[in-house]
Amino acid sequence: MCGIAGILGLADRGRTQDMAAAMMHRGPDDEGIELFPAQPASGGLPERPALSLGFRRLSIIDLSARGHQPMFNEDRSACIVFNGEIYNYRELREELKTKHQFQSDTDTEVILHAYEEWGVRCVEKLRGMFAFAIWDCRRGRLWLARDRLGIKPLYWAWRDGRLIFASELKAMLASGLIERRLDPDSLDCCLSFSHVPAPLTIIQGVYRLRAGAMLTVEPGQTPRVDTYWQIPQDTIRLGGGDPQREFEEARQQVRALLEEAIRQHMISDVPLGAFLSGGLDSTVIVGLMSRLVDQPIRTFCIRYGSEGRALDESGYARIASDHFGCDHTEAVISGAEVAHDFDRFIWHLDQPSVDGLNSYLVSKVARQTVTVALSGLGGDELFVGYPHVLNMARAMALRARFPATRHLPHLPLGPLRQRWPWLEALNTARLPIPEQYAQQRRLFGAGQQRELLATDLRRDAVPSAPLGEPFGDVEEFQKIAGQTRIDELVNLLSRIELRHYMAPVLLRDMDAVSMAHSLEVRPPFVDHKLAEFVCRLPAHLKLGGTDPKPLLAAAVSDLVPPAILHRRKAFFHLPMVAWMRNELRDRIEDATSDATVRRRGLFAPASVARLREEFARNPHAWPRLWMLVVLECWMRRYLDEH
Repeated sequence: MCGIAGILGLADRGRTQDMAAAMMHRGPDDEGIELFPAQPASGGLPERPALSLGFRRLSIIDLSARGHQPMFNEDRSACIVFNGEIYNYRELREELKTKHQFQSDTDTEVILHAYEEWGVRCVEKLRGMFAFAIWDCRRGRLWLARDRLGIKPLYWAWRDGRLIFASELKAMLASGLIERRLDPDSLDCCLSFSHVPAPLTIIQGVYRLRAGAMLTVEPGQTPRVDTYWQIPQDTIRLGGGDPQREFEEARQQVRALLEEAIRQHMISDVPLGAFLSGGLDSTVIVGLMSRLVDQPIRTFCIRYGSEGRALDESGYARIASDHFGCDHTEAVISGAEVAHDFDRFIWHLDQPSVDGLNSYLVSKVARQTVTVALSGLGGDELFVGYPHVLNMARAMALRARFPATRHLPHLPLGPLRQRWPWLEALNTARLPIPEQYAQQRRLFGAGQQRELLATDLRRDAVPSAPLGEPFGDVEEFQKIAGQTRIDELVNLLSRIELRHYMAPVLLRDMDAVSMAHSLEVRPPFVDHKLAEFVCRLPAHLKLGGTDPKPLLAAAVSDLVPPAILHRRKAFFHLPMVAWMRNELRDRIEDATSDATVRRRGLFAPASVARLREEFARNPHAWPRLWMLVVLECWMRRYLDEH
């Protein structure tokens, strides 16, 4: 795991070093800077612009100095900066070594020679998580690419004929070429979705390269963004029409792909472990890891003091760690520790988000022992583990069988919604399908948002995006509205969760806050081969049965302890309410006080005051108030202090 940065159109060591220094946490082991002066056209070669490349290294594979970046090929006609891991690099190296001379044992050099051999199509051969930039000296071409599902970040901006890019937003700002201006469209999105969806960022004019995309700048041209991979939308059929055989084939293939993904994700020359929450997904990861090595797997979980006793699920993590004979670390996190780390957390979060604190805390614990940690992130999106997706499927079934359900009044279910999910589906069936989904993922409703924003910031326009890139969930929501079949709806929702929740929230936040501690986190469920197969399966294979995520449960039934295998879906909760009312109270009050809100000028003070009152009455309302606190503290750190 590393940090990359560059400026096309300028050879400036000072700016590039500032960009790299802003990401020192991403790579404490080494720094590299290369400058390429502009060159006029000559000898049949085009005019080539100036370029600066910067790099910070966290050594994971080939720890020697041969892994130094920026890295050149044999004749120095191509140069690369790379962040991530290529898990099939050894196989690609075998394929390439007859034509290319290798100077290191790194996956970085494999990408560089793959580009020489196959051009930009080489990205289709890579299996892993990555964001890289290759400078083709002969062509004067700068080519950037990002992995298929968005595990590794890559930010970019086009300013006055220059392309600026980096692994983190703070490095973009450190270039001194980006104006520190809040983007109003992104603010709208942040309030709506609790994060800023790609390709936007919270800074105006700075964008995220989308997952599965590449960006190219040819001499004399503006950037071009192309998509090289998308989540499959077709459905495969197994079993020759026999339902039992179909499920069995799917189960066997899922198990084989999982084992292959885990094996590849364990490639490392530094200490490696895993997050273990006690849920099905993390337990599957640890169980399969334990079968591949002959020493205990290092595992990590967090729990809380008395304020979070009701949320403590560390007992399930202990069940799993005992079952697999792990070297298990269980850390108690206090509100005082959270308050102490709050400013550092905001700085490393990089962009405002309602998420990320849990990952920050467990990463801090893990980094004391390991440099790489595997995570169960992505299992819910792939295997339909979220209750709201299952609830929407039930609601569609009810509407199809009993059309009158859409006219029923809202039922005040209280605790019954957990015991009787079909009653909750009755409430959901009243609503149009897009509204059903929006209720689950929206932080502020449209009316709440207009009321919250200051008068001159209230907007109805659709946010803009660069280079004609698609924005947000518009296309997918249109497809949702037209669905009449449960199978199609569930698979569509799974794709939306992967693209518009997992990638911009879970993966982005995990990368930012784990790298705060120089920890590389790898999510095997986000392996694109596994994702392609599971996304193409008929949804009924992922919905049937009594266990949560029945297909995944069946694939690992011989591996996972029964107490976890048959456990109801549980979210990883923090005692946020207790912390916000106690150790973080001063920060909450300061960030949302009338004086602060008036000085900032973004929100209506009366509306923010109502949010504080709502939180005092209803602890479940904490995410909306927390989002405003994170926004204000982020702006102080990123906008006001410069």
